[in-house]
Amino acid sequence: MTVAEAIVLRKLKLQRHMRMHGLPRPHLRPKSPISLTALPSTPKAIDPNPEVLHALYNMKTTPYERSFLSRLNGFGVHTSPTVAIDWEARSPWMDLMEDIRAHYVLKFPDREVPQESVAPITYLTLRAEHLPQVHDLLHRSFWTGIDVGDSLQHKPEQTTIVAMYKRLVVGCALLGSPVETYITYLAVRAGWENAQIATSMLYYLIERNPNKDVTLHVSANNPAMLLYNRFGFKAEEFIVGFYEDYLDPQSRASKNAFRLRLRR
Repeated sequence: MTVAEAIVLRKLKLQRHMRMHGLPRPHLRPKSPISLTALPSTPKAIDPNPEVLHALYNMKTTPYERSFLSRLNGFGVHTSPTVAIDWEARSPWMDLMEDIRAHYVLKFPDREVPQESVAPITYLTLRAEHLPQVHDLLHRSFWTGIDVGDSLQHKPEQTTIVAMYKRLVVGCALLGSPVETYITYLAVRAGWENAQIATSMLYYLIERNPNKDVTLHVSANNPAMLLYNRFGFKAEEFIVGFYEDYLDPQSRASKNAFRLRLRR
């Protein structure tokens, strides 16, 4: 039964009830017809200005490095070309900061807590403004004296990947050159492990150098061996004392190395 049918049935029942009790009955229909007001006529559309249309059609897309989105992500007008943006990755450092803020709220409920802006891990190609943080990361991960400034001269869009969280460099992966596709360094900042950053950087670096074998050396007891094996790298050579002149004598890393190759 429709809504209209239900209303009519209810009115009929009401009339029968009032007739049985001798009560005046209301009319089901209005005594005078309902007047209808005509809708105003639609105004004629105004033709757009041809100059405005021409300007709109000639408007080009704003480059990412100059866009509002790049500023929201924390980068200025000199941002490197973006390779990928990951909103899902969570690092131990991010979880730690969230726990610290939660405990602060519990301990000081009356104090105002600044809101932490959510940001992705962004993968970029190397630019000059990244070098100070990249050098610091490589010094902490390997040994002092590393300088990769010459990577800017060897097609950095093809041979470098930098992972950033807001303005912080959290990882980097570098090839020696686009001709000799040898991975010189791959490092992730402490506290940012287990967020698939190394996996992503290695993937993008290999993807940007198709149809080429990729080689590298890795310390014999470096856990990164598992990562390279997942990508299909195979050991070609075992070199005794390869890192003898680089590693600190007290370092736990093995000074022996495997030479690995990914055949394409």
